[in-house]
Amino acid sequence: MAKRTTTRVTQRLLQLDQQIAKAVLGLKDYNPANKEFTSQKLQEALKQVEEATAAEHKAAEVLAKAKERSAKLENAFHELVLGVKRQVLAQYGDDSDEITSLGMKKKSERKYGRPRKSAQPEK
Repeated sequence: MAKRTTTRVTQRLLQLDQQIAKAVLGLKDYNPANKEFTSQKLQEALKQVEEATAAEHKAAEVLAKAKERSAKLENAFHELVLGVKRQVLAQYGDDSDEITSLGMKKKSERKYGRPRKSAQPEK
């Protein structure tokens, strides 16, 4: 039995295991001494792994589509908000109190030009 049950088996190893399981299921006279490793249990486990993998792929597709839709809606919303900000500037002016409610600075509060060096006292 595997010692680590919380980490994923690599896809390469999983494919190899599936090939081995299918080969064992093809053996007509397979009769293990340990009844935990019967063909029936192997077939059930293989079926469960295939179903779980298919369900995971389907869920990943649904998640990818949901992320894509969400990104489109977020970008459309952002463009709408940018347009609203431009309209508020156009309606109220760039030095109004209304633009400060949007988190923007008034034109009179902006600092222009390059930063100036502070006067150093001469030694």
